[in-house]
Amino acid sequence: MKISSRKISLSIVAGVIIYFNNPIAATAHTNLIDSNPSAGAVIEFWPSQISLEFDESLLNISENKTNFIVVNNSIGDQISKNDEMIASNSVTVSLSPNPVLGPVLVYYRVVSADGHPVEGEFSFTYGQDQPAKVIEEVVVNNKFPISIYIASAAFIASGIFFAIYSYRRRNRS
Repeated sequence: MKISSRKISLSIVAGVIIYFNNPIAATAHTNLIDSNPSAGAVIEFWPSQISLEFDESLLNISENKTNFIVVNNSIGDQISKNDEMIASNSVTVSLSPNPVLGPVLVYYRVVSADGHPVEGEFSFTYGQDQPAKVIEEVVVNNKFPISIYIASAAFIASGIFFAIYSYRRRNRS
């Protein structure tokens, strides 16, 4: 059985088209759009809970705790409880009483509807005339760099060309 070079070329072209048209990963991730208390706010009265709202629904994976909020006061004590409640695109956690005035750090990790984890943090200040600690929001998206995909494609293409070269050389002999 002899395979023509035209069939091999068409197979390679079809494979490359299928490979590059296959959606490998979604590029959009959820973003924090609102919080209560809001980032950078100065509050006089300690809230009983904190809520975060995102621009996309959140995903709760089985019974594992995949979405959480950790709130620390200015001396580093955790003042959030472990009772996160998820409702569509928002997550809420109860807070313990906090006698310590000063900056409060809010760290969150949520899984967006597309399955990607998103992490971030912000701060607000409890009590008037307390030194504000400026922390800019940091969002970490776990995504492979494009160079991994390019290197994989080059490795596969070189393997295909080597196979074609070997096949043709063997049939000439």
